[in-house]
Amino acid sequence: MSMVKNKKPPKFVSGPESEMIRIRLEQKKDKLEYALENVTLCYIACVQKKQTEKNRNFKKVFALSRKMEHTKIRLQRVNIGLLRLEEGKYEKLNLFQKITKHFSNLSYRTQKVIFGILFLLPWIAGFCLFFAAPVGTTIWWSLNDMTIAEGGGYDFVFAGFQNYKDVFGSELLGGLTMYERLSQSILDILVDLPTILIFSLFIAVLLNTKFKGHQLVKAIFFIPVIYNMTVINNTLSGQFGTLFRSDLDQGFALSQQFSDFVMQIGIGNGLVGFLTDAVNRIFTIVNKSGIQILIFIAALQSIPAHLYEAAKVEGATKYEMFWKITIPMISPMVLTAAVYTIVDSFVGSELMQFMTVNSQGTTMSTNRPGLYSAISIVYFLANALIIAIIFLLMRKRVFYYDK
Repeated sequence: MSMVKNKKPPKFVSGPESEMIRIRLEQKKDKLEYALENVTLCYIACVQKKQTEKNRNFKKVFALSRKMEHTKIRLQRVNIGLLRLEEGKYEKLNLFQKITKHFSNLSYRTQKVIFGILFLLPWIAGFCLFFAAPVGTTIWWSLNDMTIAEGGGYDFVFAGFQNYKDVFGSELLGGLTMYERLSQSILDILVDLPTILIFSLFIAVLLNTKFKGHQLVKAIFFIPVIYNMTVINNTLSGQFGTLFRSDLDQGFALSQQFSDFVMQIGIGNGLVGFLTDAVNRIFTIVNKSGIQILIFIAALQSIPAHLYEAAKVEGATKYEMFWKITIPMISPMVLTAAVYTIVDSFVGSELMQFMTVNSQGTTMSTNRPGLYSAISIVYFLANALIIAIIFLLMRKRVFYYDK
């Protein structure tokens, strides 16, 4: 025989506590009625303004409408509470139930903010525990000229921004300064970013179609992300690599002939140069597209099917559905993939060589730690600046389904 737990009967408020709750609910009711009246007046005025002046500020009208409906729901809950209080059936809640009820009364936008903060708390705690002190130490080292002390450790001599001046002036790597390497890395990112995103989206759309062996094809594109690149480099440096490079040279020769032909028929040099550079960097593009392909596949599979069904009923073509439904729905993941691509491109760029070796071949442990701390700060700021620019350019074009 199955054991069934007897549910405890609910407790109802009574006596002085009931009177206090009634007063609080009536005060809340008055405030909500006043707020609802103001929101309704603002909504009516905004709608009339839109109709008379042909104002296309639909977002404001929609926000006021949503706020008005939310206020009505809150007012309805207060009236229900007063009714139950009069009937003597107002349930007494424990602390957890009070928190749950208060959270359910919040707007959807506020609930999202709270959930976002909760998800960020582990990262914030980890940053404060493990990264805050090293970041502060790096900034302090970058402002000092450091030498190894006789008894161990370092002697600090405050140098201000001299290390940063040396980074962009005197330090060389392969005959180039930090400024030149940084400029080259940024140009590479500007070429790689659109190419990787377009290539990843194209492959993701193909792999999202059900066909025999599509799981194997997904794994093939993801192999460069997890495979040991040292093994690949050793393989390509052997006899197989010699044969492989000879075939590649033939392919690149055909690519050059094709680019010459395209330029002769009148297509711009800039577009031809971009496409030729993309072909020459095909291994880099494929190697850096594994994660982005998985991101886009997940985004494509999360699109509600009823949107496509409604579009088919309305007579939309595949082309129209792709640009009107697919692209807007995956636009948040395009921004995510763009940020990931920028970070990944910086990690694999030649800038990282400045962190370990300079023109004399000496490493950070035997040379100037303050200088290399300045290099790491410059590296971080350049990375953050590009991400901020991409974010500001794309955030207005990102569509969120739940808004």
